[in-house]
Amino acid sequence: MFHPISIRTNILTNFLIVIILIAASLLSLEYYFSKQMALSAAHKSFSQTVEKVAQHIKSRDTLTKNMLNLTELYPNLTLPPMDPENIETIKRFALNMQRSANIYAMYIGHDNGDFFEVINMKLSDQLHKHFKAPANTRWTIIKIAKSPEISSKRIRQFDYYDNDLTFISSRSDKSVYYANKRPWFIQATQSTQAIRTDPYLFTNLQQKGITFAKQINGTKAVLAIDFTLSKLNALLKNEKIDPSSELLMFGQNDEVIASSNANKIKGQKKNQALNAFFTQSLKNGQTDRILQYKNQSDNKLIMVTTLSKELHADTHIGISIDASVMLNPYFEKIIYSLIIAILFLILSIPLVLYMTSRIVKPIQALMIQNTKIKDRQFSEVIPVKSNIVELSDLSDSLVSMSQSIQAFQKAQQELMDSFIRLIAEAIDSKSAYTGGHCQRVPEFAMMLAKIVSDSDAGEFKTFSLDSDDAWREFEMGALLHDCGKVTTPEYVVDKSTKLETIYNRIHEIRTRFEVLWRDIDIEYYQRLAKNEDSKELNHWRQEAQQSLQDDFNFISEVNMGGEFMSEDKKSRVHSIAQRTWIRHFDDRIGLSDDELMRYQNLDEQILPVTEQLLMDKNEHLVERINFDEESYKQQGFKLDVPEHLYNYGELYNLCIEKGTLSNEERFKINEHVIMTIKMLELLPFPEHMKKIPEYAGTHHETLIATGYPRQLTKEQLSVPARIMAIADIFEALTASDRPYKKGKTLSEAIRIMSFMKKDQHIDGELFDIFLQSGVYKNYAEKYLKKEQIDDVDIQSYLGQKKTDS
Repeated sequence: MFHPISIRTNILTNFLIVIILIAASLLSLEYYFSKQMALSAAHKSFSQTVEKVAQHIKSRDTLTKNMLNLTELYPNLTLPPMDPENIETIKRFALNMQRSANIYAMYIGHDNGDFFEVINMKLSDQLHKHFKAPANTRWTIIKIAKSPEISSKRIRQFDYYDNDLTFISSRSDKSVYYANKRPWFIQATQSTQAIRTDPYLFTNLQQKGITFAKQINGTKAVLAIDFTLSKLNALLKNEKIDPSSELLMFGQNDEVIASSNANKIKGQKKNQALNAFFTQSLKNGQTDRILQYKNQSDNKLIMVTTLSKELHADTHIGISIDASVMLNPYFEKIIYSLIIAILFLILSIPLVLYMTSRIVKPIQALMIQNTKIKDRQFSEVIPVKSNIVELSDLSDSLVSMSQSIQAFQKAQQELMDSFIRLIAEAIDSKSAYTGGHCQRVPEFAMMLAKIVSDSDAGEFKTFSLDSDDAWREFEMGALLHDCGKVTTPEYVVDKSTKLETIYNRIHEIRTRFEVLWRDIDIEYYQRLAKNEDSKELNHWRQEAQQSLQDDFNFISEVNMGGEFMSEDKKSRVHSIAQRTWIRHFDDRIGLSDDELMRYQNLDEQILPVTEQLLMDKNEHLVERINFDEESYKQQGFKLDVPEHLYNYGELYNLCIEKGTLSNEERFKINEHVIMTIKMLELLPFPEHMKKIPEYAGTHHETLIATGYPRQLTKEQLSVPARIMAIADIFEALTASDRPYKKGKTLSEAIRIMSFMKKDQHIDGELFDIFLQSGVYKNYAEKYLKKEQIDDVDIQSYLGQKKTDS
């Protein structure tokens, strides 16, 4: 479910989201370009390192070749190895090797396979053991030539010299070595320039090295120099960019030639994962570019490149370094940028809050004005000032809308009030028996309510109709308190005799008496024709007709309902009803559909029919249809509902004990309150008019749950509802425009109401205020006749105790 948030939070959130997205985009771009810069810097650094190594090797190669070119100019270089004059060559070779610490040996190979070599014993302590040289040996001279004794054999002679080239000792052994079969010799004789071999393992030293060789001009002999690569290891180590970096030089078959980590050589192949990655990069043609190598423990940047085509076409250098070393400086800048962005975000929040307040405050002010419109406080709606055009326009629109709503509501209110007053007038005009009741009750109720609202007596201290809406709500409720009477038939409201429906049925009864009168006359003449005594017949006829007169007069008097019907009177009615008469005409013709419905389940009688003078027939009963008893109870109505809608039975109506209304008709009269409540509760009253159904529908309730229609108690009745009860009773007692009764005087009306106070039919405290305020006098002066206005001793009614219920 969508959860609403404030506009300030919304703007702040959107602002932060935009800033975060921009910052994230910029940081992403910075990360991307920083990484590219780091990779570019790594490539540049790697390339510079490779260039330095290449320059060093190139410089070494140039010096070595120059040394070969100069050395070949020495005289007597091509003397046989065993020639004693070679001591000068030894001195020259020793001098050259002293100048370059990386030279392992200088030697000359002859085309007949003879070999003359000077070895620098200082390069490794291992050489003394290998050559079985004395401890103070500085130079070892190896001479290989034919044996002077046996020409078919070759010997290898070892001469040992100290640092001053003083001979120490000598030894010899057999040899099968032929210099002219060695690769360096063959390559040199095939080239006019000095050649350099690929790095290979010097067996005597167990170190990698390379050989430079050149055929001596004018001869078939080859001059050669062996260089170790130990200094190259140091060079690679010195060229390391960072302690985490590593430089490897490798040649054919991926054999390591030199390494910044010296333990990588000694014949090892690049069989480790990183070295395999170097090799794979070469095979894939991924040279001279930065690659990233990752495994569980390493994250490195590497580059593989050919050393130099002009130097070593098959020699390559691989450089690796921890990626963090190259990337971290740039990533630190990103972190600094991120921190700055976060600080900017944090510092921008107060600024955003301030900026949003310039929007939020006018909006909040507009909301206050909107609440005033909602509460219909139109006169209090004022414009809201804002430098934001849209909000200023909205404010003007809100004020204009308020004025329009106010005007419309006023028109609607006037229409509704007029309509309600029209209903009240229509109800009063419907029957002369209600007179101006619906007009006068609201006026008196308003008069009493104003006094009670200003009173500090008892529970009324906290009661007040404190707004125009509350007063209007009460007045409308009072005007509509009898609106349910629109559903009450006029003949029920106006019923002045017991046999009255749409007309007074006493006329039907009179006709039957007339028929019986005629029947007596007919019988008289029939008996006279039979020669009965005329004097006795006259006496009989007079008595019979007088009895009819008496009986009709009695029925007519009973029909008026002016006196209480005792059991004797009821018995006489039933006795009179036993008279019979003969009906010759069908009683089902000339009837409406509704009337015929009452005959549905009755058998037709064969005419003529002898009937009683007065009868309760089945067709006198009108069924109650579409009555929902469950709904009736759910709505809280507690009036006993008669079985039938109406009972027109002649005996039933004539035997009504008091008044003229039957139980059915009395319920129909009382039902007007139920209909008032139902009608008003169906209307969609606005919130400030919601109590209209309550005010209009409770004026017949008492304080002790003996009223109707819901039998409410005092606690369930609001003060306005109790005011309505007093207003309704007082107006009904004093009304002088009712044709069926004379209006009571003030003293009579108040005396009757005092009894109702004692019986808790009306609120005693309200009745006391009613008396003490003199509001009844104000009302009387306006609506009562002069003869009704008399003195009232209110002290005799004040403070009366209620009777036990």
